Amino acid sequence: MPNRTAYHVSLMRGGIAIPEMLRLLRAYGAHGDWQRLRAQVFQENLLGKMSQKNIQALLGAFRRRFLVNRCLPPALLLARLLNAPVSERVCLQALFPYFLQGDPLAERCYRDLVLEQLAQPEARLTVRDVVTHLQVLSRNHSELANWKEAVRERWAQSFITLLRRFGLMERHPGDRLYRLWLEPVTFAFFWLWLWEQYSGFWEVARHTLWSLLQVDQRSLEDFLTRGNLHRWWEYQQLAGIVTFQPRFATLEQWLDGLA
Repeated sequence: MPNRTAYHVSLMRGGIAIPEMLRLLRAYGAHGDWQRLRAQVFQENLLGKMSQKNIQALLGAFRRRFLVNRCLPPALLLARLLNAPVSERVCLQALFPYFLQGDPLAERCYRDLVLEQLAQPEARLTVRDVVTHLQVLSRNHSELANWKEAVRERWAQSFITLLRRFGLMERHPGDRLYRLWLEPVTFAFFWLWLWEQYSGFWEVARHTLWSLLQVDQRSLEDFLTRGNLHRWWEYQQLAGIVTFQPRFATLEQWLDGLA
């Protein structure tokens, strides 16, 4: 059955713009109203002095990343985390899966190129590697086959910039990839949300989100054990039998406990 996912140049529309996304999320968290947020952006100069075209592109990127229904916590809960007394590292890591899932092509290249390379002793990635992969993908995606070479180059550069902004690659002109060292708070944020959505421990533990966050079986066990120490939940695994019980009824209550 052919892959029906259509790939677009979304990553180049609005740019990476992490500071702007954080500003919009925190404003959205105050009321949870998309139309009101749009009005704020223009009436209160929320994004600073820039062209209307750039503002529209940023709003489009925000909506695509944070307001589309996926397996991730809704934007209001993400904003609650960003406003809690957590580190900048936690905030940045929490944004990362939204950026990937908001752009299917970025997620595909991340899985195909970054995660594959990180399994190697010397993990490196170049713009040319990304362009070559786009050419390979175009064999089964006619929309990519229609891209001009200059568009592929620009998209590849945007993808490399995405990795650098999230601390997954060394600074220009380096091409070395870094692992994502997830913070326990970031893990708990996504784990508790998935726990609310699914009925079984293993359904949560095997969710595809963990591969995006580079959480394997060994680190999953470590994060769950740390959660015991933080008194976020009660977890035990003995002879293949798992017991797990959160100390908070909802993710929202857990976020209240961080304040």
